[in-house]
Amino acid sequence: MPLVRSGSGGSSQIILKLHSGGTQRKPSLINRGRISKSYFHQNITLVVVTLIFVLCVIFFAVNNRINAAPEPKLLEWFLGLDDVLNQNEQLQLASMGRIVYGAKSKGEDTAELVKEAIQSGFRHVATGAFHDEYNEAGVGEGWKESGVPRNELYLQTLFLPNSVNGYGTQNCKLDEKYLCPPSPDLSVEDQVHLSIKSSLHNLQTNYIDAVLVYNFHYELQKYEDTLEAWKVLERYVDRGIIRHLGVVSVHYKEYLIKLYEDTRIKPAIIQNRFHLNSGYDMDLRPIIKNLGMENQLFWILSGSSGERVRKNALVKIMASQKGVTPQILLYSFTMQIGGTPLIGTKSVDFMREDVNALIANKIKWEKDDLVAMASVITRRYE
Repeated sequence: MPLVRSGSGGSSQIILKLHSGGTQRKPSLINRGRISKSYFHQNITLVVVTLIFVLCVIFFAVNNRINAAPEPKLLEWFLGLDDVLNQNEQLQLASMGRIVYGAKSKGEDTAELVKEAIQSGFRHVATGAFHDEYNEAGVGEGWKESGVPRNELYLQTLFLPNSVNGYGTQNCKLDEKYLCPPSPDLSVEDQVHLSIKSSLHNLQTNYIDAVLVYNFHYELQKYEDTLEAWKVLERYVDRGIIRHLGVVSVHYKEYLIKLYEDTRIKPAIIQNRFHLNSGYDMDLRPIIKNLGMENQLFWILSGSSGERVRKNALVKIMASQKGVTPQILLYSFTMQIGGTPLIGTKSVDFMREDVNALIANKIKWEKDDLVAMASVITRRYE
């Protein structure tokens, strides 16, 4: 007969069994339970130790990748200058503002948003003439309602020929109704004249601080057409109606240098997207500086750099240490490398935060911080 005892919880466990021919003691379930638990604990310990080791390897690998000195080409971003941290004011060239409020895609809210941006501290506003995503007249209404005098503002617009992607005629609102919408058969020279006349009307001003000749991404206009339009715009500079000229979306140094050499009024502004697919203009940046141009940057948050910054733990730590958001830190980074960021927020709170952090209380950078940020936005890892 087996001997039994009540185990914990009321269960019965066999501990001894009599057999004919003698008594044999077998390991009890309790003892086997102890062996199993011991084996389980040993394996759990091994798993935990292994997991910790793997995580440490990953951490140090990523950390080293972040902090490793970038390839020499990356250092070209700093233009070979030892005093990159002290040159902020020197890099303000044609533009009155170190940051620009971009009025693209604001629609019927343009006037109110431009007014709020100016009242928040922005002094440079960028719009477009015959461009289908700008409300140029709204910019004119906005600055007039802001209460800030015209001579304290920098108003910038675009010239788009009717052949370029993005061309639209909704901004043509001249009193001479026969001029609007423009005829598709106008010569390049007449297109320039009509565009400037329309912009002066929309912006409610007798001069424009800057007019940029527009290209759509990599689709450059025919060089001859650009040069023809430029020579017409130069005459407006001679008369004081336009103060500076510039170009949009030129990522080819040969094109930029040729335009500089072939023009009498030199380009003062180049406005390019800040994106990995254009190499962040690392090859072009030294040339921009040497030619004395202001480098305006768009797609900072919406492009590849913004995506990397939002997801990166190191950037979040750096931003927290400097008391700003990762987005503002990225804007500040572009300023440190000689850029002027276009900021298109629709939030009044963000407008004020941007002005306060980027203009009123400038973020202090160490060179190691700059290199770390550059590494984050140029290398493909999370």
